Amino acid sequence: MTRAEQPTVVSPTSDALAADSRERAVRALLRVPPLKRLWSAQLVGGTGDALALLVLVLLSLQAAVLEGSFGTGYRGAAFAVAAVFGARIISTLLFGAVLLGPLTSLTAPGGPVDRRWLMIGADGLRLLLLVVAPLWIDWTPSNALTMILVTVFVAGMAERLWTVAKESAAPALLPAPPIEGAAVRPLPDHLDALRRLSLRTDFAAVPLAAAVLLVATAIGSLLGSGLDWFSFHQAALGSYVAAGLFSASISTLYFLELPRTQTPRPRSPLEGLRRPSAGNGPDKGRTGSIPLIVATCAAVAGAVAAAAAVAVLHASDLGGGPVTLALLVLALTGGTGVGIRTAGKVLPTLSRRRMLSFATAVTGIALLTMGLVPDTATVVLLAVLAGYAAGVAANTGHVLVDQETEEARRTRITEHLQSVVRILIALGAVGGPLVAAAIGTHRLTIGDFVFAHGGAAFTLMLVGALLLPVAVIVLAKTDDRSGVPLRRDLREALRGGDPAVAPAANGFFIALEGGDGAGKSTQVEALAAWIRAKGHEVVVTREPGATPIGKRLRSILLDVSSAGLSNRAEALLYAADRAEHVDSVVRPALERGAVVISDRYIDSSVAYQGAGRDLAPTEIARISRWATSGLVPHLTVLLDVAPETARERFTEAPDRLESEPPEFHARVRSGFLTLAAADPTRYLVVDAAQEPEAITTVVRHRLDQVLPLSEAEIKAREEARRAAEEEARRRAEEEAARKAEEERLERERQEQLAKLRAEEEERKRREEEEARRREAERQAEEARQRAEEARLRAEEEAARKAEEERQRAEEARRVAEAERVRREAQEAAYEAEQERLRRQAEEESRLRKEAEVARLEKQRKAEEALLRAEAARRQAEAEAQAKARADAAAAEERARERAAREEEASALAARQEARARAAQEEESRLRQDSRGSSRSEAGGSGSGDEPAGPDNELTVPTPIVDPNEITQPVPAPGDPASGSGRGPWPSDQDETTVIPKFSDDSEETTVLPAVQDTGGGAGVRDSDPAGRVPRGIFRDERPAEGENERTRELPQVTDPHVEQQRPRRPRPDWAEETPLDDLPSLADELLGGYDDEGPESSGGRGRRPRR
Repeated sequence: MTRAEQPTVVSPTSDALAADSRERAVRALLRVPPLKRLWSAQLVGGTGDALALLVLVLLSLQAAVLEGSFGTGYRGAAFAVAAVFGARIISTLLFGAVLLGPLTSLTAPGGPVDRRWLMIGADGLRLLLLVVAPLWIDWTPSNALTMILVTVFVAGMAERLWTVAKESAAPALLPAPPIEGAAVRPLPDHLDALRRLSLRTDFAAVPLAAAVLLVATAIGSLLGSGLDWFSFHQAALGSYVAAGLFSASISTLYFLELPRTQTPRPRSPLEGLRRPSAGNGPDKGRTGSIPLIVATCAAVAGAVAAAAAVAVLHASDLGGGPVTLALLVLALTGGTGVGIRTAGKVLPTLSRRRMLSFATAVTGIALLTMGLVPDTATVVLLAVLAGYAAGVAANTGHVLVDQETEEARRTRITEHLQSVVRILIALGAVGGPLVAAAIGTHRLTIGDFVFAHGGAAFTLMLVGALLLPVAVIVLAKTDDRSGVPLRRDLREALRGGDPAVAPAANGFFIALEGGDGAGKSTQVEALAAWIRAKGHEVVVTREPGATPIGKRLRSILLDVSSAGLSNRAEALLYAADRAEHVDSVVRPALERGAVVISDRYIDSSVAYQGAGRDLAPTEIARISRWATSGLVPHLTVLLDVAPETARERFTEAPDRLESEPPEFHARVRSGFLTLAAADPTRYLVVDAAQEPEAITTVVRHRLDQVLPLSEAEIKAREEARRAAEEEARRRAEEEAARKAEEERLERERQEQLAKLRAEEEERKRREEEEARRREAERQAEEARQRAEEARLRAEEEAARKAEEERQRAEEARRVAEAERVRREAQEAAYEAEQERLRRQAEEESRLRKEAEVARLEKQRKAEEALLRAEAARRQAEAEAQAKARADAAAAEERARERAAREEEASALAARQEARARAAQEEESRLRQDSRGSSRSEAGGSGSGDEPAGPDNELTVPTPIVDPNEITQPVPAPGDPASGSGRGPWPSDQDETTVIPKFSDDSEETTVLPAVQDTGGGAGVRDSDPAGRVPRGIFRDERPAEGENERTRELPQVTDPHVEQQRPRRPRPDWAEETPLDDLPSLADELLGGYDDEGPESSGGRGRRPRR
């Protein structure tokens, strides 16, 4: 069956996924409803995330200008923008690469986190953050920038969580393979198509977000004309629109069902950062250009990212606002997207390697001019040009990388390229604002010329200038048309393209191209045999020499003798052979629906005569297109091999073309690669240095995807489908029969169970009736037994109660008797105790009375002794006064006598008067001194007649009488000792006792004057006072210790020179305080109080004698 005979109706999704191109496979994924719903949520959420990042950049710039967190002026604003991108990159790196393993475990089918609810939660969190973000400037102006940076970090974390959940859930939504499986051809790579769809969606969300920001900002400006809040918060409406997009994503995900099946793990964005190995080191590609191409693509991407990062600063320098920012971002990213999509149509005849260098240079020049031009409209147009050129460079770089690598390693090389590009984009996004902050604003004035630009403009100039040497290096290192001026290639590419070309509508045309010795003939035979085995009609042909005229032309062209043939004639001869070949062989075979395999076609002329002979490739291609009426192959297999390797394969004498120098064959090889890079969907580049079988396998793999099905294959597919359907029907019938048999057996089992259940129920009913009868009899018997037992228990209970009553009465009687005996014993003991206490009280009362009588007697005698001592003191004072008067009279008499003598001795009057005055003064001084010493002795010893006691005499403390203390009988005093004295001594009963006081070492005990006995009686007082007082008055002897008596001692007496209040003995608890306590006692009346001591008695502790 030919292509025209194949059905053109829309096939199911699974058939569409098996399309003949990767682009159609990506579009076919969107026909799966769950995948389309998930893709819609990704597109809406991705647009909201990109819009949120732009809005947060604007808010951070506004907060930095108001707050000055990173410094005032231009540098502070640039640092704030860099901080926003840095926070986003850190969160993406942390949760997208570092913590990817734990997050994958959490979102796995057996993990604790549901993927759908995780995505809904991440969208909900970002919704809340974007609703609150514009309000931080109003709520916390001093911390607004900090809160915005936290918002950026959390939003980046939520985006990574959403992406991880999506990448682990999306493979589960892929459709199942067709029923016939891979019986006819290999199945398409669903996961690769899904990854490319996700990558394109993420990139498309950025220009969409810029467009949404442009519209939202324009609407916000209209609202700001009436509401001041929107004029101050110009980015607020964009923030709320982003929140609305997240809510739309939530509503989409809420109705999406995600199967919990095992899926491939999510891949880290930096997983392919290390370049794959080719066995002998990192893979550098066929020509060793992969490292340079990857670096060029990454440099262009980093430059565009830096330009987009400083766009907000450059918009401010141009006098714009959020609208200008949205236009610049839209121009840069949207232009890049358009350039990627249309790169294949830009100068298709120009070498792709030269196109990469040219696009890089245009990007650099556009960015450099953006920094120089101060006009906003021109800057936007230049941004569009820079973005478009960057997109062309990116697409061309991808095509060249695919061309340099084998298909088996192409996926890993592409991942490496994308990882490096992501790294450079991150560095450009952070480094651009930092460079702008480092440069700052500058103004240069030279006459009328003013050069004033901000740091963002200088950053654009710097980035654009750095791309120019990159373009030069790429051209120098990878140029495949060395020796041909670039301007000529550009002029020819701009002057016009090839005529309209199209593959044949019927059949399938395969062309094998490559240099001499690449192994085209071997592959033609192997492919022809393989395709015939599939049931196709195969026509094998070649150029030149496939027709009779072609053979003659071939002999002319390849004959060594035709070495002088001109280049143009050679090109025309090849074109003539091709025209005859197509009209007589190729088109008829294609119209029959056959598969035509041609060894060489138009590309050989373009490569050999265009690149090798230094002719214009566009002219060669135009002649060939005209000769073939625009017929191009469906698939061109380019067998790429180094000229040195190909020359080693020559087994015959080389012809005219094979005899060309190696430089010619190198240019031919570059020409082939340039053509393949211009249309990668129609070309398959295979490394011809491999084994022929490996080359055939690669080509067959590609043909399995694009070669139409033959009638045999269609029949085989139909047979496989019928067999699969028959097998499915058979399995269904077997399953139905099995289920029917199971149902029959289950039904019989249920019937048997029902019968058994009925019999069991009948048996149970009879058993229950018998059991009820037996139970009734048993209950009746138990009732009789219970009645009998109750009667017996009642009788036993009555007897037991009677016995208990008797025992209780007996016990009560015993207890009462014991209680009576105990009470009588207690009463007797109480009475005996009371009698004892009474006798003891009487005895104590008698003893207290006796002690009171003795105490009163003792007190009376002490008072009488004190009275006698006072009388003696007064009598001594009277005698002293009388003696003083007598002395005064004698002195007066002597004074009169002296006066008489002074009158008689007039000659000596003056001198005697002086002597008398001096003597009187001396006498007066001596009298004062003697009076002072007499006063001191009187204060310390009581009287000048009695000698003072010794310094080491023991001071006996004055006894303290306790009212409750039993007074000890005072012993009779002894006989007085003999001694000197005036007058007779009184009796022992009339003798006044001198009570010594305790003194310190610096004090003396004052001795009271002796009392003269007026009653007569001779006797001499003893010098020892202890012999003249009753025993027990002084405490120098240890009193007899009674049963309940203890003699108390007075406390130590402090120094009398220190004025302080003596501590008073606390009043006993039994003593009652009365108003008479403050009155002076009898001792105070007789001896005077302690306060009566004057300065004369400061030398001792005795009381001052009353006068």
